Amino acid sequence: MCSSDSDEDPQIHVFDLPQLYTRPAPDVLLQTLNDLAIKPASWDVGSNGESLAGDTKINEEGIPKYLTTIIASRLSWLEDENVREHIWELASVRLSERSGRTALPPISRNFSIPTTHDLSGPSVTITLYEPSLIADNLGLKTWASSYLLAKRLARLSSHCHLPPHNKTAPPCTPNRTIPQTSVLELGAGTGLVGISAAAVWGAQVHLTDLPAIVPNLSFNITANAAVVSAHGGIATSGVLDWSVLPSEEVQPSEKYAIILAADPLYSPEHPRLLVQIITRCLSTEADARVVVELPLREAYVPEIDDLCTRMAQAGLRILEQGDEVGYDDWGGGAGSSGLKEVQCWWGIWGWTET
Repeated sequence: MCSSDSDEDPQIHVFDLPQLYTRPAPDVLLQTLNDLAIKPASWDVGSNGESLAGDTKINEEGIPKYLTTIIASRLSWLEDENVREHIWELASVRLSERSGRTALPPISRNFSIPTTHDLSGPSVTITLYEPSLIADNLGLKTWASSYLLAKRLARLSSHCHLPPHNKTAPPCTPNRTIPQTSVLELGAGTGLVGISAAAVWGAQVHLTDLPAIVPNLSFNITANAAVVSAHGGIATSGVLDWSVLPSEEVQPSEKYAIILAADPLYSPEHPRLLVQIITRCLSTEADARVVVELPLREAYVPEIDDLCTRMAQAGLRILEQGDEVGYDDWGGGAGSSGLKEVQCWWGIWGWTET
């Protein structure tokens, strides 16, 4: 049944909000600031191109200026200094939510990951914590390519074969080798791909990244442990620096049946380092697989070409590949629907037949 515009609640305009010249009561200002909160986008986009996560009853035009006015005001009619501080703090948080991802305070996101080929069928919800972004620790943010790859996992069964793992095995540590029946994620970041793989495939997955990233990665694994366990999976974490390789060789029984990586290229050195760690850790069995998803950033096209060349030189061939579009809040517009379209490429590699 078609719905008319009159069926929808009208958006609230900035002029509908309590204006400071009227000296609103503190509880009114606090409630208004709570109502202006923006939930982090999960990047699901409907067929009409509108963000499903960006649904809001607030017209964003004029809201940043309104919040700035509150922050700049002395709020002199409010006698309680603690209340004034709380109002200024909330207004600052609301403004940061409208100032791009790098300005955001710590956030938590929920991601719905399909567990079958049918994207509209059963799913599992993964909750990820993202600290405030500081310096160049971009691994503390969840990226569009990670979400796309996580949603693709259930459709990879024709290429990725996982033998049953030993669910009674003790948790893995960075100093303990992982059985071949498991999965390795390189550059796991916030853990969306690896945690999803553990749940969707019911597999044992070891998620790795640099030392600065692993504490938050471990936190997210623990936060989702019950969900992963309920689906028969195990997720662990550890430090793995691609540029530092142990002198001893990895034994065949210690290698991985599947290696996953999302958005792993950020410098000219990364293709060489990535292929180096893949060939070291990937099982030599015929059904071993590498699955990579990358955003097609113009500045990194040479690195993508270099990766494909080096994978072929290492004896790995593309079994399947494709393009798809995702959405991200990095560099997006203002407001809760400030998502930016991201063109991504994915590929599945296997050993060249001899």
